Order: sequence, then structure tokens, then C-alpha cells
Amino acid sequence: MLSNNEIENIRAFNRQYTQVLGVLNKRTFDTDLTWPEGRILIEVGVNHLDTPMAVTKALKLDKSYASRTIKKLVDKKILKKTPSPTDSRSINISLTKYGEKVFNDINQKSNDLIKKMIEGLSPAEQDKYFESIQTINKLLFKKGNE
Repeated sequence: MLSNNEIENIRAFNRQYTQVLGVLNKRTFDTDLTWPEGRILIEVGVNHLDTPMAVTKALKLDKSYASRTIKKLVDKKILKKTPSPTDSRSINISLTKYGEKVFNDINQKSNDLIKKMIEGLSPAEQDKYFESIQTINKLLFKKGNE
């Protein structure tokens, strides 16, 4: 079992990392999107989640909160809703052309943030950082070499 000091070190890291990532910023990468809207956009764009329920489950969001947030993205013309071809009670969501542009912009800015964060590290240190992230993914999230 980890000591209280070790747990405090993990919590300090989490606070620093969320600050670097801008999680607490009101807007995502100087857009008019909130952080939750940006996360939903990324899930639809990267992981190709195509239903509100899939997004809700993936992000572990309250259903009504996810529904309201998806509605905001539809109102902003970033997502579109279409009837499900397989279930008349369900809808599918997808990026609009404008949504693809917003997604690509946020995705690139996110990549640039990581590059900037590690640019001062040597190639060996960058490799060590990446290996550490891989280890955390395997231990906590059961994800491998992605």
C-alpha cells in the first residue's frame, strides 16, 4: 500500500498535469468550446463513437448532462444527429464538415501542446516519458501499445 506521502506526490502530479493540459480553462484551445464539449468532440472524431449512449459511457457522464452537451454541439453545427438505420428509437451523431474542421484544429493544438511540453527533453528522456505513459496505460487502463 502506498504511503500518504506517495499518494500526495501522485495527487501533486495530477494537479500539475491537469494545469498543463488546460483542463480547468473555461475554453478549449481558444475556441468557444467548453472542456466537456471538446472531449465529446474528440471521442466522436478519434474513437468514432456514433451514439449519445456510447459517448456517455466512454466519458462516464450523466445521461442528461451528456444529452445537453451534445445538443449544444448540434446547435453550434459541430455535430449532426441522424436517425439510426438499425434502431428507430435511437439516433446517431457525427461530425459536420464544420465539426471536422474544429476537430482537426483542436486535435492539432493538442498534439502541439504535448510536443511543446516535451521539447526540452532529450530523445532518451522523451522515450522514457513515453514508456512511462505506456506503463500507466497498461496498469490503470489496461491499454497497450496504441
